[in-house]
Amino acid sequence: MQSHESIMDWYRGTGLRPYLDALPEEKKADFEQEVLQRVMAAYPKQKNGEIIFRFPRLFFTAVAR
Repeated sequence: MQSHESIMDWYRGTGLRPYLDALPEEKKADFEQEVLQRVMAAYPKQKNGEIIFRFPRLFFTAVAR
């Protein structure tokens, strides 16, 4: 990812959506700031300035027999 903000944008469209929807407007900014701080701690910038954003994925193929 290009930045920690890029990760936050991804999170806003996926995992954070139910939490942000449940929070009152006045609490959303503080919540997002706390998540951003945790993202920055969990995903440090690399020497080239980019961030390796790892998340587990499961791929499989189903075959009918």
